[in-house]
Amino acid sequence: MNVSLEETKAAVNNLKSKNFSDNKQLYDETEAKIIKQKDYIRNKLMPDNKQEDERIKEIASKLSSHIRVAFDDFDNMDEVTNYLTPAFQRGKVDKAYGRALLLMEENTMIEQVKVHFDDSKTNAKLMDYILTELIELSTEIMPNEYSEILTIERSYFELLYSDN
Repeated sequence: MNVSLEETKAAVNNLKSKNFSDNKQLYDETEAKIIKQKDYIRNKLMPDNKQEDERIKEIASKLSSHIRVAFDDFDNMDEVTNYLTPAFQRGKVDKAYGRALLLMEENTMIEQVKVHFDDSKTNAKLMDYILTELIELSTEIMPNEYSEILTIERSYFELLYSDN
């Protein structure tokens, strides 16, 4: 059963009146809805032909290494963002690169941001930066529903981090 964008948005809006410490399960369920919706959209957008699929996976493999360096080698937010910015910019010019970043690496990046810094305020700033860049990129190269789910996800993390 698929969760609709409207249901996902409503679940996030429902969190506005709920603090995290008293509603951890509700926050976790909402994040699971977001992930489920992204997976559904992502699966619809994956390439149909084998050649394009292989190309996207090859690009994603290189991107994965690039992203790993950002999180393994840098412990300062400015260094991380400065290192990742060219990948977002390239994704706007090279559509296959951008699609690989969004379809194959976006979730991994978000998961790494959630735990990268010990300070939740720094993680919140980095999450906002990453999601803003992903939304901007997806607006240029993906269908509206992908940008919309990323916008919903950014709202979720804004609520999560504002309460922690």
